[in-house]
Amino acid sequence: MSKRRLALAAAVAVTAALTVPMAAQAAEAGPAASRLHDDFNGDGYPDLAIGAPPKNSAGTLKPGAVTVLYGSANGLSTSRRQVLDDSKVYDESHPTGYGSDLQSTDLDGDGYADLLSLVHWSPVDGDPGNTVTVNWGGPQGLSADRDNLVRLPDSTWTTGFTVGDVDGDRHPDVITLGNEYGVEDGYGDVLNGPFDRSGSPARTSTFTIDTDNFQIARTIAAGDVNGDGIADLAVGAQDSEEPDSRKTALLLGGSQGLSAPVWLRDPNGHRMGGEDLAIGDLNKDGYAEIVIGHPNDFYDSDLELPTKGGALGVVYGGPNGVSTTRKPVWINQDTAGVPGAGERGDGMGTGLSIGDTDGDGYQDVATGLPGEDLGTLADAGSVLVLRGGAHGLTGTGAKTFHQNTTDVPGTAEKNDRFGAATTLVDADGDKRYGLVVGDPAENANNGSVWVFAATSRGITASGSFTFGAATVGVTPTGARFGASLGD
Repeated sequence: MSKRRLALAAAVAVTAALTVPMAAQAAEAGPAASRLHDDFNGDGYPDLAIGAPPKNSAGTLKPGAVTVLYGSANGLSTSRRQVLDDSKVYDESHPTGYGSDLQSTDLDGDGYADLLSLVHWSPVDGDPGNTVTVNWGGPQGLSADRDNLVRLPDSTWTTGFTVGDVDGDRHPDVITLGNEYGVEDGYGDVLNGPFDRSGSPARTSTFTIDTDNFQIARTIAAGDVNGDGIADLAVGAQDSEEPDSRKTALLLGGSQGLSAPVWLRDPNGHRMGGEDLAIGDLNKDGYAEIVIGHPNDFYDSDLELPTKGGALGVVYGGPNGVSTTRKPVWINQDTAGVPGAGERGDGMGTGLSIGDTDGDGYQDVATGLPGEDLGTLADAGSVLVLRGGAHGLTGTGAKTFHQNTTDVPGTAEKNDRFGAATTLVDADGDKRYGLVVGDPAENANNGSVWVFAATSRGITASGSFTFGAATVGVTPTGARFGASLGD
């Protein structure tokens, strides 16, 4: 790998429309929220960020936007919102894609979560590049201005990032993935916190995924797989000589840096991989599981994997990283208890999210099936919620939702692709995670979002509501509203 240099970028401006009130008290005075890293204004309730990063459509390029719905004792409401966009820095020759890959964490340790987004080809110092950008949290919500944490040279492209404390110093770190043109080895950069308010990390380091000439793909997730209190990394990769293959590497975090990658395998010895990743403790044993989303079922057919229609691969955690007593499993729509049937192109494994939807202490998994057909409606889309339990992830008790489900607003149509994005968020602080579904293809790529409540019996369609970009003040045409949901 050729030598690379990280360069810190200057701040760029965004405009903000703010209708959320100032938090009345510090976060610790609010209710016991289940995921305070999503709490941007410090009122004790997790918040939801919704991305609208439009693509080039009919020759028209547009700035991206992010809408934040602020949580409360009554959950989410479009009346408590903040809208951020990059119209002031937008450059038609270098569209930023602001609003892509939204994630949150408290980078500077001030008690307020900050919002991060992956930005492609942002004009920084007059030159194109790739950045991870941050809007800072505070008592009145997110900052109107944003700072770039890292800018990669023009010879590289960033494929994704995640956040987690991978060195155990109790400060969240930002880990980016990339590939360098002409170089087969994929690499990652670790930006170790704490960060100052210019976006500068305390220090940086680099790791490489180079076994058997693998390239980094667009997948990375952080979580404590081995139960030592330090975040570990799951990294999706593909073989440079076999473009249709997918693999997943586990790198354990530690005070001395990340371990060498270990490739995950199913019971038949096949390497497990896909296009999405999430990490969470599904069986409440103190070791987080790696959930691999495998929505593309048009490769690996020669391995006879049970991935028809897409699937979830579950690798159970243990003291050494991977459990020695629980074998990895594949779950698809042909698994007992899972609604529907596995059909080519359903896309199960798209848009993974993890959270406890019924308050039983076991984390559950939501996944989209944007290619699911509903009767004669091709690619109308649906979402599955699978339950965690003492024996791990199961099809028993799974629920499915789509636009033709009773009490779900809207009507399913061909090519809607409902479920292209999902997230689970406890916006009312009751320790049950509600479901949010993004459908950026809805209404000719204007996009829409659906919000479902959680009860002691899990996600319910009763009382669910939907809204699009126009409702929150974002220009709707081609916005792809809901393409990314804060995680």
